[in-house]
Amino acid sequence: MNFVLRLGFFLMLLIAIPLQAINRYPEWFLNAQKYPGIIVGYSYAGNPAQYDAENMYTAYRSCVVYGTLEIYQTSQDDQWLKNSDYYYYFSPDSVEKIRGRLVKVDSFQTELLSGDYIEAFMLDSADSNFSSPWVDVRTLSMPRWVSQTFWQDSAYYYGVGMYTSLGNENDAWKTAEEQAIFSILTNLAVGIFKLRLSDKESVEDSANMEEISFLTLRYLLQNIQVLQRFPDVENKVFYVLVRIPRNGLHSPLLGKSIGGN
Repeated sequence: MNFVLRLGFFLMLLIAIPLQAINRYPEWFLNAQKYPGIIVGYSYAGNPAQYDAENMYTAYRSCVVYGTLEIYQTSQDDQWLKNSDYYYYFSPDSVEKIRGRLVKVDSFQTELLSGDYIEAFMLDSADSNFSSPWVDVRTLSMPRWVSQTFWQDSAYYYGVGMYTSLGNENDAWKTAEEQAIFSILTNLAVGIFKLRLSDKESVEDSANMEEISFLTLRYLLQNIQVLQRFPDVENKVFYVLVRIPRNGLHSPLLGKSIGGN
């Protein structure tokens, strides 16, 4: 009986620790734009966080993204975007050039049972004076940008990604980050091809809709930046804000730089 009670208490402790951890994050993770020298890496699927940081540092400097748009057309010749899917490539040779050059400066654990961490690195050398306060996200107001998906100014394109925080935390943060980038690409494609955004219900409810094509796109992206992250603890959703310079986004298939610079 005592063994069962002790085992039950231990299991409750294991569960409680991760739940406590999601309420507090280091500032370098939440407010990434304030720490431009920090490279973030996520451990996942048995791979160390440094491996992810090296890959993402390389990809965010320059990568090629392929996308497929599922398009429907009405009897009035209006075109609607129903679904989009993307995947990206980056140079293995570029990754090899920075292997072993990232120096860890901070980390925090996100999953006790799986042993997952999110870690902060600097390139080539660590700042011995580096410090970052911890932030209790329960004291933060929801930022205004979480209610948007895409916007632009004279210098940048901005995208917001979101994903449920239920499940593995590292996977959820990485998925939200990818969704932020893909939000930029989808909205640009919608503008270029004069498509209308549609949800599943609007397409299925219209008898005049018919599938006409799958459009393939290719983008060259350079200097992708994560600006902010926000965990909505109440609604269990992670949000990530990303920006790409206008002169760092090119569409080779269209034969032009979308940035126009």
